[in-house]
Amino acid sequence: MFKKIFLVFTIFLLATAAYAQEEIDVKYDKKGKFYVYKIDLKEFGQRIRPYIVQDGLKTAREVFKENNFDFVVNGGFFDPNTAKSVSYVMIDKKMVGTPFESIEMIEKLSEENRVENVLNRCELRIYKHNLTDFLKFDIAHHFDPVPKNYYLAHSLGGGPMIYPEMAIEKEGFVKYDETGHPIIQSAHVLKRRARTIVALKDDYLYVIIFSNFAPATISEVGKKLEKYHFEKIMAFDGGPSTSLNYEDNEIFSSNNEQRKVKSFLIIQK
Repeated sequence: MFKKIFLVFTIFLLATAAYAQEEIDVKYDKKGKFYVYKIDLKEFGQRIRPYIVQDGLKTAREVFKENNFDFVVNGGFFDPNTAKSVSYVMIDKKMVGTPFESIEMIEKLSEENRVENVLNRCELRIYKHNLTDFLKFDIAHHFDPVPKNYYLAHSLGGGPMIYPEMAIEKEGFVKYDETGHPIIQSAHVLKRRARTIVALKDDYLYVIIFSNFAPATISEVGKKLEKYHFEKIMAFDGGPSTSLNYEDNEIFSSNNEQRKVKSFLIIQK
């Protein structure tokens, strides 16, 4: 009898420990200004992927509840007028979103001599090994090569890259005149806005939220995150698009409601 009770108790402890290992570590200040979600890639890696709304736009809350996902955060840029993606999105090796969905934007960028810069914005990448299911996470520019012996399974574009390279000019987010004055600015990178940030370090993916109670320029984001010594950092769409759902935690940055957006980074059950 004792052995049976001990066995049941042991199974219970192991199950509890396994469940506990799958918790996302969440840290935030008491005023709800700054959130850091630390996601163990060894535990969650196989379940992390981009998600795109097929028709129209949806809030993070809608995607979270309708699909029973564990975690949802807003992703790349989109055209709110046409509900089309203007960032690259790849799911299961299939490109499901590109900047070319907005021909008007491409034409405008061509006039401003910024097409290549915008097309080569950075993206969160998930590689898979050619012979195994081993995953490798990375932040790279769109035209960067894929590592040898791997293929690109998923990617979610955004930008700019913040570290190891501050790429707001390289990625066409800002253009200066000969006096150093900004004459073009996208995504309000030089202004203080809510920010959705992803970063990599060791075997962890970090999702970092600068809420609308703690708006920051992209440069200020970089300085704020220096103490974490991340290996790579990039931004997703921010401002009113910044939104996240995890367990009972919901973040929004637009008029006390979540903005409807096109793409997300999600963790499946």
